[in-house]
Amino acid sequence: MALNDADTFPKLLLRNCEKWPDQVAMRKKDFGIWKEYTWKDSYENVKYFSLGLIQLGLRPGDKMAIVGENEPQWFWAEFAAQAAGGLIVGIYTDMVPTEVKFLTEHSESRFVVANDQEQVDKFLEVEHELPILEKVIYWDPKGLRNYDHPLLIDYGAVLELGRALETAQPGLFEENIAKGKADDVAALYYTSGTTGMPKAAIVSHRALISSGTSFLEYNALGSHDNFFSYLPAAWIGEGMFGTSAHLVKGVVLNFAEEPETVQQDLREIGPVTVNYGPRQWEDLARTIQVKMREAAVTSRLLFRAFLRVGYKRVDLIEKEEKGSLFWRFLILLGDLLVFHPLRENFGLKQCKIATTGSAAMSIDTFRFWSALGVRLKQIYGSTEAGFVAGHRDDEILFETLGRVSTCATVKISDDEEILVKGPAAFSGYFKDDEKTAATLIDGWIHTGDAGFINDRGHLVLLDRLSDLSKLANGTKYAPQYIEGRLRFSPYIKDAMILGGEARDYLSVIIIIDFENVGKWAEENHINYTTFADLSQRVEVARLMRSDIHRINKDFSQEMRLRKFVLFHKEFDPDEAELTRTRKLRRGFMEERYGRLVDAIYDDDPSVEVKAVVRYRDGREAVVKTNIRIWSAEAEAL
Repeated sequence: MALNDADTFPKLLLRNCEKWPDQVAMRKKDFGIWKEYTWKDSYENVKYFSLGLIQLGLRPGDKMAIVGENEPQWFWAEFAAQAAGGLIVGIYTDMVPTEVKFLTEHSESRFVVANDQEQVDKFLEVEHELPILEKVIYWDPKGLRNYDHPLLIDYGAVLELGRALETAQPGLFEENIAKGKADDVAALYYTSGTTGMPKAAIVSHRALISSGTSFLEYNALGSHDNFFSYLPAAWIGEGMFGTSAHLVKGVVLNFAEEPETVQQDLREIGPVTVNYGPRQWEDLARTIQVKMREAAVTSRLLFRAFLRVGYKRVDLIEKEEKGSLFWRFLILLGDLLVFHPLRENFGLKQCKIATTGSAAMSIDTFRFWSALGVRLKQIYGSTEAGFVAGHRDDEILFETLGRVSTCATVKISDDEEILVKGPAAFSGYFKDDEKTAATLIDGWIHTGDAGFINDRGHLVLLDRLSDLSKLANGTKYAPQYIEGRLRFSPYIKDAMILGGEARDYLSVIIIIDFENVGKWAEENHINYTTFADLSQRVEVARLMRSDIHRINKDFSQEMRLRKFVLFHKEFDPDEAELTRTRKLRRGFMEERYGRLVDAIYDDDPSVEVKAVVRYRDGREAVVKTNIRIWSAEAEAL
């Protein structure tokens, strides 16, 4: 089957099986051993699972929800449902039963494929509220062998049903694949829900394949290259880039044994391409900085010395200069002695394509990784618009998103909103014509992001249009930019900027990195008991203030942070403070902690914060904590 004819995911799978039947398509680590699956293995799993779904009653147009860690069965189930004319709905593994119920009910999913006992239990907990649900299929039977429930069926049993149907109707699977069209719906992808309930974006095969094909034009990958599939498969970014690269060019998908073994497994595979979100790159940068501070004296001195050399490399990149023979020698020596072993330790030894996307990343993080010899490339897109822009190898500019992709047309509205149209665009929101009409106007998708195209033709992102704000004195600011600068600190895990037209200055709520700050406290003989206790120590406040000073010196007087608080806990998606993709829900947060915000601007020295904590079993509890309010400008704390 030619590429031009392969216009759906199942057709691409069939083409790849015909082309590379015995070549490795996927690799999964189990019990310490990497198990390989060829394209023929994938094809057969998809074929019999698809036919088994038909035996269970799945019809064209039906929705099937999938929840679980990134493993071969997740993707086989996806392709199987699509081959039968159905579409899939991705559910994040850390969603609680109420969220699982909402997505399953809203999407009208009649079938569910779940990873293990933990995920199965979520559906059994709410099954009486889901009358449409017909079957829950699980692929990891551990802990489920003694479950006796009419909803449940094992993955292997579905394969057997498929084999029986193949015997009765040979060729049915291939006939079903041939019926598929590019504009058929491939999936419902739920948006992050930063401003309200998540919306279900209707996404076609054409949209996903267009994004993937354009991404591959920017990043040369082939059938022998390894891609580490780590970001949630329920997120559209994995579908646009990971899954599409796998099917369009045959890139090998690699899966970790467990979420806790990602770094070790990544080191063993040494993938050519690594795609992390900004939070993951920031977490790794913090880890490196802390580990080097704890390293032996010689290693610590070498790192500090050659990090300066690394930043000289960054300066040369930014100036687009080659550098003198002296500096080129030092950079080469730094790679040999420090940076190459460091990259190898974090699984980046063979990484040629390192990408990030889904949210803004600070220039500090970009510069740090470039200093270590990892050239991060920005990817910009959205659930609705697909792949919009990205960096090419020869023009990576830290402050931009790169050039507009070949599958998108972009224009900037009068109020600086980024508007997009093209073949990668979504088809509207499921069950929400009003939101569709507000987002898709005259063929243009209104992204809700503010930006502009610079004189080099690169797209520059400012922030979410709704988040761009100004102070009472008219000073404009972009919260994400400032928050990203703060998160570069090894001691700051998250931050939320406060301001607005009713305020005269900016303040910030800081979430400490408990592990790293805890180590620092122990080294400095500071006693503490809990996260809340550590966060309110004056010594920790001094440490945080030094990081605020680090970024304040780069801002005008009007833009500088003047007050800060150290929050007593981490922001939690289970409490709706973050989305499942770890984006701040600003409106909700400012309302929930309105008393804290008011106290900061009323010059109170501290405030008691009350928060309702909801447990998975439905119980609620009120947690009270006294939070101190610090000045970022005071000479002493």
